[in-house]
Amino acid sequence: MKYAFFQGCNIPIRIQQYAQSTEAVLNKFNIQLEVVDDFNCCGYPVRNVDEKAYILPSVRNMAIAEKLGLDIMVICNCCFASLQKAKNVMATDNQFKVELNAILAKEGLSYTGSVRIKHFLTVLYEDIGTEEIRKQLAYKFKDLNISVIHGCHILRPREITAFDDSFVPKITEELLSTTGATSLEWQGKLECCGAALAGINNDLSQKLLLEKITGAQEAGAAYITPICSYCHLQFDTTQLQMIENKKSGNLLPVLLYPQLLGLCLGLDEATLGIAENATIEASDIEKIKSLLGPPVEEKKKRRKKKAAASA
Repeated sequence: MKYAFFQGCNIPIRIQQYAQSTEAVLNKFNIQLEVVDDFNCCGYPVRNVDEKAYILPSVRNMAIAEKLGLDIMVICNCCFASLQKAKNVMATDNQFKVELNAILAKEGLSYTGSVRIKHFLTVLYEDIGTEEIRKQLAYKFKDLNISVIHGCHILRPREITAFDDSFVPKITEELLSTTGATSLEWQGKLECCGAALAGINNDLSQKLLLEKITGAQEAGAAYITPICSYCHLQFDTTQLQMIENKKSGNLLPVLLYPQLLGLCLGLDEATLGIAENATIEASDIEKIKSLLGPPVEEKKKRRKKKAAASA
């Protein structure tokens, strides 16, 4: 199976370890990712400025994928929502479709709507499945409490993103459970991290972030796992700035889901880029690795062998 790998703008420059760890994990399941140099920005930065300027870049990306004969796998939540939005608009507004295709024709491109947009979590959940993931585990975590934060754009508006139940999402929870880590219940997991306000109202942006940090820590989280790249930047970059400026207290380190899963699949921390997380220190890596043990299935097999040997 092969996908055109859409990373967006932030991840290749600021969170390379997200793409790196995702690719390493999917390679374990024989899923290939092709980086397409012709892909451009999804259009999200001009979403509230110009509708055509917002939709056209995503349509162009999908037309390129169609030409390659590949569906698109997305890792950035904002890009995922933008591509899904563009796909919806092109399916419901024929005049707009004709107009944008006329622009694309100048590059020898055409959009028909045949390309599928899949979030990397959906690839794991639907194409691979939790049962197959469990079969390939080399380790599972024990006594690891994680707070997941989904971000704003993957779940809403649900009629556009069509990712999961926007009120009671299960995909991320079930995927995290394969690693043995405990996904904590906490109020902030479906709320905004404040990234959208950064540079506009920094005080409010940081207030929202501090609420999430405090809420996750009070719930008992040792680490936070952001699904959204903007959430990652808030927790992994802005949080450090707040601590430096004495606007926040105890650090809440970041671990990405593909990094967690990758460790359980037997991949090393360098391959997964764990040290590239700004909030992770060498002591964190050793602590995380110390929580890895054999999968439950392996323990059951050993018990059965012991029972058979003593019979």
